[in-house]
Amino acid sequence: MSKPCSKCKGEMSPGIHESFHGEEGGLRVTIRDMPYVACAEGHKRFVSVAFAGELLDLLRSPGTFQGIPTATKKGLFRKSYLCPDCTRELPESPTGQREQDVSAELGKAQPFKVVLSIPVYKCGSCGEEYIRSVEETGTLAFKATDHAYRSIDIHPS
Repeated sequence: MSKPCSKCKGEMSPGIHESFHGEEGGLRVTIRDMPYVACAEGHKRFVSVAFAGELLDLLRSPGTFQGIPTATKKGLFRKSYLCPDCTRELPESPTGQREQDVSAELGKAQPFKVVLSIPVYKCGSCGEEYIRSVEETGTLAFKATDHAYRSIDIHPS
């Protein structure tokens, strides 16, 4: 039995949320079939207090982006990103998107899917596509996930 709704004190019941998304800096996060609890008035809450933070941690984790080639960063003041294979500078703006499926298994909650549409930068010389950095991509995913949560008006308590 979950605790009552913090807004209306109604009984909370478990559910599975339809797909929702958020975007930041060209990165789009789509969350599918996420478990949650809601009252009869439609107030939503995560299945646990730690749930939202655990998902954000997952999406900032370097392991989430493993398998996606990463550019080489150069410069202290004026940062540029280089192709690690041919050392040619990558374009300033993204040249495409790459999808990454992430299986979210958080705590005791039912597993659900997160699809990341990540901006990539194509090398004009060798044609390979890269993300700028794991840190930058993780930060964009973190912010996009926050926008996604806000889009469905879900709260931790």
